Amino acid sequence: MGNHALEQLRRETKDDARLFGCIRELYEQGVPFAELKALIPDIRRTREQLYIKRMLENNNEVLLSMISKEMSFLLDAKERQEEEEFKKLDQLIRQQQSYRKAASETGPVQKLKHLFLPA
Repeated sequence: MGNHALEQLRRETKDDARLFGCIRELYEQGVPFAELKALIPDIRRTREQLYIKRMLENNNEVLLSMISKEMSFLLDAKERQEEEEFKKLDQLIRQQQSYRKAASETGPVQKLKHLFLPA
């Protein structure tokens, strides 16, 4: 048997021992055995429903954790993408400023300044 099967058997054995303890306690308090016998299927069904509920809650926690990690990854990827876009935009702005500065140094206004305003 695998670890999961052994753990499940251990849990069911503990649950059966608790169930037996509860039945014995009720019997000792005077509840007729016939009534207790009729309750056993309902008690087992309730126990199974609680077990399924616990499994679903655990599954929901795992899914929530996975979704949270995925969302975090996606947000980080989006931030990296935006950062790259801002870097490219900054580079284009700096390049444009450099071109304008170079153009102003060799443009017609600068040539006129050299003609009329000797250095």
